[in-house]
Amino acid sequence: MGHDEADDSHDHEEPRKGDHYQHRDGTDEIVFAAEEGHVLTIREYPRVEDFAQAVADAEYAGTHEGVADLPGAEAFEDD
Repeated sequence: MGHDEADDSHDHEEPRKGDHYQHRDGTDEIVFAAEEGHVLTIREYPRVEDFAQAVADAEYAGTHEGVADLPGAEAFEDD
């Protein structure tokens, strides 16, 4: 049972890895992991300005070394 990207229905209540959401403001959000009641997502903003506005009221907490040490996106691209 695959998920059709054009399908607007969401037939499960718990987030699952790979769930893809498109926000009205143009951002894409994809569930990376969902365990023990926590959800880790990846969010892509269409412009740097949109990201800056989204985090304007957040407190910067420094660099998360576990993520900073991961390979860049190019490592996951198909050859």
